[in-house]
Amino acid sequence: MPSPTYQQFSVTAALSAGVATVFDIPINGCTNWTIVLRNTGATNAVTAATIAVSALGTLFSAAAAITTGIPLAAVTSLDTIVGSMQPCLTARLTLTSASGTTVSIEMVGS
Repeated sequence: MPSPTYQQFSVTAALSAGVATVFDIPINGCTNWTIVLRNTGATNAVTAATIAVSALGTLFSAAAAITTGIPLAAVTSLDTIVGSMQPCLTARLTLTSASGTTVSIEMVGS
C-alpha cells in the first residue's frame, strides 16, 4: 500500500492592533487536515477568528466564526481546527487582535 502524501504549512506573523489579517493556508486537496493556532505574543489576546474554505482557491464559503477558545490568551494554543472528509484547495483563516499580538499557525493534511 503506498504511503499517504502529506501537505505541511507553517507561518509566524504579527497581527496589527484592530486589523483583520488573512492567512490562506494551502490544503492542496487533502481530505483530512488539521490546523493549530498558537498566540505566541506575551500579553495580548487574539480576539476574533473565522475560517472559510475554497474548493479551487477562488470562491470561498461564507466565513464561519470560531468561538470556542476565543479570545485566545497570550502564550496559549487553540484547540485543533479539523477538516475531516472535507477536501479543499485553501482554508482561509482570518485573525484579529484588538491590541496586537504574534501568532504561529501550523497545518498538516493527507
